[in-house]
Amino acid sequence: MKKWCALLMTLLLILTTAGAEEFSGGKDFWDDAYRCTVENGYLTFQSDDGTTYQPIAVREGFAKAAKALAAQGDTFVAVPMGLTQALLPYVADELTSGAELVEIYCTTALIGMHLRDAAKGDVLRVAWWTGDGYQMVDKVVGEDFSLDTVHVSAGEVSMEVEGQEYALKLRNGKLVLWYTAGREIVYIQPHAIGNMEEVIAMRNDSYVYGAHPFYNVEAVDFAAFPETYAEMLAQVDSTNWAVVNNPNPTDRLHLRTEPDRKSVSLGKFYNRTPVYVDEIRGEWAHVTIGCDLSGWMLMDYLAFGADMDKVACAFPQLIVKDEHQEYGADEFVYEYRVFDAPDLSADTMRWNSMESYYLIGVSGEFYIIMNSEEAIGYIPQDWLWAGNG
Repeated sequence: MKKWCALLMTLLLILTTAGAEEFSGGKDFWDDAYRCTVENGYLTFQSDDGTTYQPIAVREGFAKAAKALAAQGDTFVAVPMGLTQALLPYVADELTSGAELVEIYCTTALIGMHLRDAAKGDVLRVAWWTGDGYQMVDKVVGEDFSLDTVHVSAGEVSMEVEGQEYALKLRNGKLVLWYTAGREIVYIQPHAIGNMEEVIAMRNDSYVYGAHPFYNVEAVDFAAFPETYAEMLAQVDSTNWAVVNNPNPTDRLHLRTEPDRKSVSLGKFYNRTPVYVDEIRGEWAHVTIGCDLSGWMLMDYLAFGADMDKVACAFPQLIVKDEHQEYGADEFVYEYRVFDAPDLSADTMRWNSMESYYLIGVSGEFYIIMNSEEAIGYIPQDWLWAGNG
């Protein structure tokens, strides 16, 4: 009897209603069960908590083939983090463009695929549904790789090439590399890299700032990727980069609208705030902080070149208070609001707790906050606290 019950739990229960076929897909790595629906040529997954994943275009006969596999006792038939190998031929050309599909998985944000193209070789393809079709980004890897379907979050793709792991994110329609692990673990930001062994949360002491070729995946050559952190550092160009260097670490350096001590201050910045210098005028440097915050700083309080490494970070290490954390389906990830200006009536953005951030300065009653993607925002100081230790 128990054997029959187990088999019934595994069998796909096909319910044909209004042209849709709904069935139990199987269990993933964490033993979580999923329901699948095939409708109008698209397979979608839904977890028990109601989370819905990106749709996968499938050929006619997918549900029938999946049902047959389940009847044979296959408990890993169709789950978001991968289809069983026997079902890969049923993924439609709309996603594969006719190339051989080696692996596929989907999250709530994207679909990751390993394709093998006759002309290009092994290709990483990332796709996402727009409402009326897919948008896609391809990266020719050039050699065999495998997708890591266990250690990824919704907006990430992780792959392994010759023993080296690469974690990628989708940002504004482009793939960016934010983490690599092999002989050493290195975090990657748009204009910085840092050795994980020295990284401290909400501090940037371990990061070296400058232009480098590792962030934009379009420019990354995985076949010739550096094996060590030292080799990566050799490709970082710190020209025109500096960090704030107040002689007294408790002081903060003004960013002003004009090269004049009497001009309006756009904020006061803590030691080791990274800045890009695009003009020098006498004792003043015109700088950009993050993506788009620009103004003038006094040259005497900036450190350049090797001197940047000698400046200790003075960023406050504070976290968002519970009442300002907004949770969704994932109980471990929350969002919080960040303002476009130091004003409670300003527009807000929603930032994710999975993204690193730094409290780089103050403006009135607000902290100036920058995330690992170099976006700048403002958050009320009384929304943060030191935590419970």
